[in-house]
Amino acid sequence: MAAATVSSRPTLAEPLAGHVRLRSHDLAEVRHKVGEVFCPHALQPVHPRQRLDARHHMVQLGQTGLNYLAYGADVRIEPGELERFYLVQMPLSGGAEITCGTQYVVSSPEVASLLNPQDSTRMLWGASNRQLLLWIPREALEQRLTEHLGSQPTEALRFDVALPQSQGLTQAWCRMVRDLAHNIDHSGAAWLQFQATVSGFEDALMRGLLQLHRHNYSEQLQQPAAAAAPRHVQRAIDYLEAHLEHDVSAADLARAACCSVRALEEGFRRHCQSTPMQYARSLKLDRIHQLLKHQHDVRGLSITLLAHRYGFIHLGRFAAYYKERFGESPSQTLKRRQTH
Repeated sequence: MAAATVSSRPTLAEPLAGHVRLRSHDLAEVRHKVGEVFCPHALQPVHPRQRLDARHHMVQLGQTGLNYLAYGADVRIEPGELERFYLVQMPLSGGAEITCGTQYVVSSPEVASLLNPQDSTRMLWGASNRQLLLWIPREALEQRLTEHLGSQPTEALRFDVALPQSQGLTQAWCRMVRDLAHNIDHSGAAWLQFQATVSGFEDALMRGLLQLHRHNYSEQLQQPAAAAAPRHVQRAIDYLEAHLEHDVSAADLARAACCSVRALEEGFRRHCQSTPMQYARSLKLDRIHQLLKHQHDVRGLSITLLAHRYGFIHLGRFAAYYKERFGESPSQTLKRRQTH
């Protein structure tokens, strides 16, 4: 049996290149190692003479896991019911045929797939199919659905399997996942030490999936909710101001405000012309601005570390938000402080 050569260096074009978990030509080893991360499954090359060249890279975030997977050969994969998790599969090249329950999708760089855990799945991956995969615990996603609805769901959450990558509402969501892989590759994984940053990003991904991609509760979530009263909104703002460096989700704010997530979102729209998370972002930018302007020992300040501490993973986007709000870049603020 060929060993998993974790020390070998994959090509730079492969995402998560610094986090190689498996590289092998051995069918039994590939089936076992990939099954350890996801679930036991049947894996069979379509053409017996075609050589398997499997690569699996993985980064464990908080609740979720980001993976890169390629088999280098045409393979049939039959995991059956995933049971414990939802799986987003985003082809970077090549394609796959996906059957999940009664839904059939031809997946490609234009159309990702989202596997429902309660539906039996079988797939045919092409030899050139290279995918980013986001592993999401079923319990975590269902919990967020309950928080948005304000009550327990009456039936299992089931998404449309086809998830557009290059158009519609989910285009930006897919870009977030690709940006995450890009940032890990080019900025390192040091920001993973900031648990609040990681948790906030995961929460945004899961809530974004519920709000942007179609599922059997979409219509219910789109129905207008009664707006939270100003006093509830102020409770949420007070909580935000006291926990700017912590992992604060929409559910945390709703609990602090004593209302549902949807009611709080409507309250912020009505009374603050913003969403709770946009308001939180503004408060965090203000805090960073004050630190850069007034921190006594500016030599100890790192803009990157400050951004990560307050939940900004994508540094380019952070700089754009900062400049839009203050009319200058973070480095310009720091430079002005150092010259005084």
